[in-house]
Formats: sequence, C-alpha cells, structure tokens
Amino acid sequence: MIMDDRQSEMGSARFPVTRWTMVAAAQGKGRQAHHALNELCGLYWPPVYAFVRRKGKSPADAEDITQGFFTELLARGSIDSVALEKGRLRTFLLKALTRYMINAHEKSGAAKRGGGTPPLSLDFARAEGNYIAEPGHQITPELEFERQWALQLLDGALAEVRSDAEHSGRGALFEDLKGLISLDVTIAAYDDIAARHGLTEGAVKAAAHRLRQGFRTALRHAIAETVTSEEEIDDEIRHLFSVFQAP
Repeated sequence: MIMDDRQSEMGSARFPVTRWTMVAAAQGKGRQAHHALNELCGLYWPPVYAFVRRKGKSPADAEDITQGFFTELLARGSIDSVALEKGRLRTFLLKALTRYMINAHEKSGAAKRGGGTPPLSLDFARAEGNYIAEPGHQITPELEFERQWALQLLDGALAEVRSDAEHSGRGALFEDLKGLISLDVTIAAYDDIAARHGLTEGAVKAAAHRLRQGFRTALRHAIAETVTSEEEIDDEIRHLFSVFQAP
C-alpha cells in the first residue's frame, strides 16, 4: 500500500483533461474507439473485478462480468448522457456496474466474455491476488471497489515517480527512498543511503523531499483525471484515504 505524506500540503497542479474524454472516445467502433476502450479498462478494471468478487462471484464469473461490463457499456453508447454530467468517474462506474450486474442477472442465457466481443487483455491473475490480499468478511463490495480504486491511483503515481527517477539516472536512489511513500518498503538511515550512493546526507534529504513532492503532484494529476473540477480534487483525496480507515 502507498501512502501520501500530508495531502493537505499538496500544491496546486494544472487541471488535466478528464477521463470523461476517454470515455467519449471509447464509444462506437473503429481503431480509435478500441484503443480508448483498452486504455480505459487498463486503468480502472481492477476495482470492477474486486467489486464483483466481493459480491460472491467466482473468479471465472468475475472475469466474464468485468469483460462484459466495459465492452457492453461503451460499445452500445449507453453512457452518452451520463458522460456530460458533473461528477466523479469512480462514482459513475460503480453505479453503472451495479446496474449492469442486475440486468445481466435478469437475462437468462446471456452471452459471456463481453457478449461475444473479443475479450480485453486483462491480467486477472494479478487482480485475484490483490483481492485475496484484502481482509475479508467486514469489507462490503462498495468499500472493496473504493479501496482498489485508491490503490490503482496510488500505484500509478508511484510508477510515474519511479519512471521519472529512472529517466534522470536516479533509479537506484529512488529504490532506496521509496519507503517514504510506500508502506510496503522500509528505508535505511539517510547516512547509510548517502554512503551507498556517494552523496552527502543533505543531498539525500533533498532527494527525499523531491520524491515526496513528486509523488503528491503525480497523485493529484491522477485524481484530477477522474473528476470534473479542480475543486473536487482535495475532497476526493480525503475520501480515498478515508476508505483505509474503515473496518
């Protein structure tokens, strides 16, 4: 799990294009729509899978429902009116998924794997591993969805910071410092890290500060892409961190 160091200290970031643009592009047919659909699914399918599993579905059925949800939802253009509404993409997808599961249950003999469409390339083994790692009976499907949504955003922000460090030749230093933003990793003393990299302790502390700052910025950008106004970013951050305080 990744943690943010005082989200209240996050600086303002330029508001990017919302993922609603991607949702709109994914509707219809053609290469561009297929690419947008795959990108959208690649970002947000793990929370969908976790929600379905927490509903009591088997891994195989959860795979079918996840595939079918994204392909049918976008291919039939059923979100045209919703995509224009103000709101969080997280909330919209959860509501749409709930409706999809109700409708799919009512349709006896419905086709699986996205209603006959080519299946999307998704790593369900990894998603199942993440699902099993979560504590069990006290977590509702809705809370499971939101936790996995938050973890996707946090992992994405960490990956972006790691990529920036590697491109600037500081990949090894990043690996020694990433415990500052990841609860899964411990960090050595600054003087030990400094000696390992031939740096001063002050230089390591400065790098640690840049790492935290870069992570906060990357997280804000990731969250900004799932809401429709800059004012919603901080509220969304507070909400997503609160889901890990729930039982």
